[in-house]
Amino acid sequence: MRRLPAILLLVAFAALGSGLLEDLHQRTHVMQHAAAAKAGTDAAGQDRGDGDGCELCANLHVARISTGWVRILVCLGVFVAFLTQLAPQWASQRVALRIDCRGPPVL
Repeated sequence: MRRLPAILLLVAFAALGSGLLEDLHQRTHVMQHAAAAKAGTDAAGQDRGDGDGCELCANLHVARISTGWVRILVCLGVFVAFLTQLAPQWASQRVALRIDCRGPPVL
């Protein structure tokens, strides 16, 4: 039961991103126009097939993220990826034993 909202959001985003939601909505427009043509009523009161005047069609076509922020977010991601690839600085360690260069090592 706790996963149900996550599953519903996943399905909703998949339907929106793949264009399935827009396709289903366009099919309802086509069915409405076919029903109006079959009944012989004037379709002037309804919106046209291209979605002008339909609020849901306008919401499906609106950009969700301003394109100005996309470049900044991509550059920020590349910068973070670059920072994670940097090697950490090694702390110098003092050697406890001294090795002379003039002869065998003396402990």
